[in-house]
Amino acid sequence: MIETRTPSLTALFTARSAARAAARRAVHGPAPYGEAMQGTTPRELGPAGAQALLVEVFEPSTDRLAHSLGVGRRAEHVARALGLPDLLVTAAYLHDIGYAAAARDTGLHQLDGARYLRRLGASDALTSLVAHHTSALTEAGERHLDAHLRGEFPPPADGELLDLLTYCDMTTSATGRTVTIDERLDCIYDRYAPGHLVARSIHSAEPQLRRIVSTVEERMRLR
Repeated sequence: MIETRTPSLTALFTARSAARAAARRAVHGPAPYGEAMQGTTPRELGPAGAQALLVEVFEPSTDRLAHSLGVGRRAEHVARALGLPDLLVTAAYLHDIGYAAAARDTGLHQLDGARYLRRLGASDALTSLVAHHTSALTEAGERHLDAHLRGEFPPPADGELLDLLTYCDMTTSATGRTVTIDERLDCIYDRYAPGHLVARSIHSAEPQLRRIVSTVEERMRLR
C-alpha cells in the first residue's frame, strides 16, 4: 500500500535536529565512540529521542539515515492504524543503529545496535526488537553469532510487534520510500553479491519475510 504524505511535524523535527547536530559537530567534532548524544538520556528514547539520536550518529543525506527515518515514518502509520504503542515506532527508527560507527562491533547490525542501545539504558523490550528484527537469527547463524544473540537478547515477548517492525523494514527502500517487498528484495540483492552472507541470509529468510509482509498487508486492508 503506497501512501502520500504532506510535510509533518516529524519532518520539521528531524530537520531542526539535524541542524542542531551539525552545529554541535562543527564546534565540538563528532560524538565520542559509544557516547550518548548531547541532550538525550535513556528516558528520552521514545520516537522523538530516537530521531534525534539518528541524526547524531548518522551523517546527513546518507541512505542509512534516510532508510531509518523512512522505516520510522512507516511504523508511525502502522501504529496509528492498528492502535499500537510508541515502542514499535521507536524500534523502527532505531532498528539499523547498529550500522553507526558508534555501535559497530561484530558486524551483525542487529546485535551491535541492541548492545549500543543497552549501553544507553534502553529497555529490554526495545533492545530485543532491534536485536531480532528482519530474521536476525538467520544472519547471526551465518556469522556464528546466533548463540550470542539468543543469550544476550531473548526474542521479544510480543511477536506481533517484531513482525510489524520487520514489515516496516521490508516495505521501505534504502532511500526511505514506501515500496513493495519485491522492490525491497531486489534492492538488497542488487546491493550484495550473490555469495555475500547478507544475500545468503536474506535468500534463506525470504519465504518467512514474504509471509510476514503478506499477513500484515492483509491485516491493514481489513482496518
